[in-house]
Amino acid sequence: MKTFAFWEILAVAAALGSDAFSVCLVVGSNKRFKGQAFRLGFHFALFQSMMTIIGWYAGRPFVHWAQSWDHWLASGIVFVIAIHMLYEAIWPGEKKTEIDRSRGWFLVTLSLATSIDALAMGLAFSVLNVSPWRPSLIIGLVAGAMSLTGLYMGRTLRASIGQSVEIAGGIFLLLIAGKLFTI
Repeated sequence: MKTFAFWEILAVAAALGSDAFSVCLVVGSNKRFKGQAFRLGFHFALFQSMMTIIGWYAGRPFVHWAQSWDHWLASGIVFVIAIHMLYEAIWPGEKKTEIDRSRGWFLVTLSLATSIDALAMGLAFSVLNVSPWRPSLIIGLVAGAMSLTGLYMGRTLRASIGQSVEIAGGIFLLLIAGKLFTI
């Protein structure tokens, strides 16, 4: 089995964690919910790590199949979340209750959407004959740290800019969805 240097794995982990950071930046701009930081950090780290291992075990036969649709799936999930967020920000209705995006299906879909690229990386590790255990641990830890950083930065932006940051966050997610769609 081949191995990568620690700094190489760290660079890959930072690239993979950028989606989780971006999503947490937007989620952090919303109302604070108890336990949100733990749930987001833990689940994003877990999904990034586990998807790397799943990708590795899926191996070569799965590479060609996943490459044909993975970006569309991730783009679609992020697009729906962005539209929902913009709708809530622009047309709040009489009783606006903010949704905790760190629970239930929101959490699962966000975790999946931000970890599809980790699945692809696991597939690459399989093709390169690289053991997934050390990289998946580092990828998970970095994703968790980047998630918490994004969440707290989003909260800081909301405190200094106000609720208009939610609209900016929705637009930012639309841009991410567009980027994912064109990959």
